[in-house]
Amino acid sequence: MNDPLMIQSSSVPQIEESLIPKVEIHPETEPQEDSHPKVALSPSAIPLSDGIRLLERIVFLVRDKGGSDIHLLEGERPRVRVRGNLLPVESDDHPLVLRKDIQDILNYALTPKQKQTFEETADIDFSLDFHEATGRVNVGLANGHRLYLTMRYLRSNIIPLDQLGIDVDMLKKLIAADSGLIIVAGETSSGKTTTIVAMLDYINHTRLGAIATIENPVEYVLHSDKCLITRREIGRDTPNFNNALRSIVRKNPDILLIGEIRDVETATITLNAAETGIQTFCTLHAVSAISAITRLGYIMIGGGHNETEFHQRLSNILCGIISQELVKASDDKSVLPVFEILNMSYSEKSYLRARDFIRLEQSLDTDRNYSLGRCLYNLWYQKPRRINEATIRLLFPDQFNLMMNRLDDHDGWKPLVTSMG
Repeated sequence: MNDPLMIQSSSVPQIEESLIPKVEIHPETEPQEDSHPKVALSPSAIPLSDGIRLLERIVFLVRDKGGSDIHLLEGERPRVRVRGNLLPVESDDHPLVLRKDIQDILNYALTPKQKQTFEETADIDFSLDFHEATGRVNVGLANGHRLYLTMRYLRSNIIPLDQLGIDVDMLKKLIAADSGLIIVAGETSSGKTTTIVAMLDYINHTRLGAIATIENPVEYVLHSDKCLITRREIGRDTPNFNNALRSIVRKNPDILLIGEIRDVETATITLNAAETGIQTFCTLHAVSAISAITRLGYIMIGGGHNETEFHQRLSNILCGIISQELVKASDDKSVLPVFEILNMSYSEKSYLRARDFIRLEQSLDTDRNYSLGRCLYNLWYQKPRRINEATIRLLFPDQFNLMMNRLDDHDGWKPLVTSMG
């Protein structure tokens, strides 16, 4: 599995089986600011630069190998992530990434405003649309002013809610709230965006309304069905989150996706949006449901907000938190989500207002919620077994003994505390 992957110029299909739509590009034409750039494979289009061609070939490799990420560091071999392993890519005619390669991609993909942002900050997020996927791209500097590009390859085939591997009844219960805040927490590459998009897609096909997204950058592409869907990308469709939010609220959305909460600005916008009655979704880097609350608190309180007021506000609007990470399945060929779900009933809201995080964490083990231990237990007992003992011991050592204490009960997992609702 650690052997390098090979790409060859002749391995890239040219027309009919193209991954990326064929479009005509004229030398005097800048990419339009109201649409993502699309890389052309058509022989009738103008010749594409070496950097775009390199990215094109690696995208095909990632697609065919079931990969997830592309890493291009100036002066190094390209690398792609396949089932969690970051593998080097060998190419006889393009062995190393050149500075010009990444500059080619920037020149092709960025709008004038985005180019100015990159010149000022030496860091930029943007998207590339492909026929079967979206590329979420970041470019910055590393290793002594070298250009460094990373791209998450996001397939456009949205996973249905009931195929995520997360308790579908609890997800539907959260979705049915119609208002309030839903947080999906996890580390990088934990499947947060996949889960949120599946929830939004379910809403799109099951009820009438308007779904609006503010993202940096836009990741998955949702097409309007019962809902009207509008997407706004920071730097392309709107200069910043504050402008985007003011505009979106005036457009009367029913559901709002604010991408990742990274700072006090986006955290404040998220709380404000949920308080207006809009059903609001966001992602957060945190390793558990409780740590998602504490991390959001650190962001807000560190930004000057009152601690008591923050917990009061959050308790009023928070519907629930899904925390997840992806681990290798027992077949060693796929990954599966390990998750917990915290539903904010009256009791949980009371604990949050009182900042009683011990009791809030204990409430995860009631039947109205879904604890990490319950998830591991069910994966262990599935036939065939979905997760190995070694994986549980390595990644979840605190849960292992607790889970083992319950394995004698072959009637299945039972909550330690039964709630009345």
